[in-house]
Amino acid sequence: MTPAAHTITMLLADARLPSGGHAFSSGLEPALQGGLAPGDVSAFLRVRGRTTTLVDAATAVVARHVALGMASSREAPLATVVRAWAARTPSRAARHASRELGRGFLRLARNLWPDSPSIGAVASTAPRPIVLGAVAAHVGLDAETLVRLAVYDDMACAVAAMLKLEPGDPIDGVRLVLDACAAVDPFIPQLAALTLPDAIPAASAPQTEAWTEAHAASNRRLFRA
Repeated sequence: MTPAAHTITMLLADARLPSGGHAFSSGLEPALQGGLAPGDVSAFLRVRGRTTTLVDAATAVVARHVALGMASSREAPLATVVRAWAARTPSRAARHASRELGRGFLRLARNLWPDSPSIGAVASTAPRPIVLGAVAAHVGLDAETLVRLAVYDDMACAVAAMLKLEPGDPIDGVRLVLDACAAVDPFIPQLAALTLPDAIPAASAPQTEAWTEAHAASNRRLFRA
């Protein structure tokens, strides 16, 4: 990648990015409200990393590939990638949360890169991994970096929320992020090689989805999801 792409990677991984991510907990608040013990957060993150996060990371990679090849009529449109993602995200509340995140991220991206064809092709209702893939295509992020960024962002978001939900030593949170990201490492080359919407893995997490649905109906929450 170019030096500029490396800088943008760090920017996108920064929790201070003004894209609305601070309002989400990557499913952790729903899990804790649903009965997950604080001591099981590490296991929760590892499972999320291999299910929901993995689907989103793969979606971002395929969206990147499609955005890079949009000049070719043989390439699938981004809407096809959105449909593939939605089919692999059974929870309506989870889809809604991702679209909210996508809206905030897309607003930021369009302000930073208003003339980008790949970002301009993203629908205003697109979920976050689609926006992330389009941004990666525009700024020159390679596929493996994109997977690592998507995984890190989801894990770090959950741990940042945990410090508000179950206050503790932030150093322990850093360890949780490192361990959760490491658990996904074996899958990164396979995910980075994906090019087709149909190849996005369908890794479901039924209990997490049930917690997310219950959380969406609750009026006692700090985070949107």
